[in-house]
Amino acid sequence: MEHDLVEIYSGNEIQAMALKYELERSGIECMIRNDQEAGNLIGIGSIQFAVRVLIDQKNLKQANLILDDFLKRNQA
Repeated sequence: MEHDLVEIYSGNEIQAMALKYELERSGIECMIRNDQEAGNLIGIGSIQFAVRVLIDQKNLKQANLILDDFLKRNQA
């Protein structure tokens, strides 16, 4: 089965993992793509927000509701 993945969040690893937990708790499968860690493994680390949360396009509407609530609760 093919998945059309879209990025819904990019930030630090702690926030990305917290969002992943909330999405999965609501039944939305997601994937973490950690470009920072991958860069560190090959010696080209990054200072940018490089941890991304990806979901299947079909879940975008529901995920955006969760993301909006998550961002409101976690504003710095």
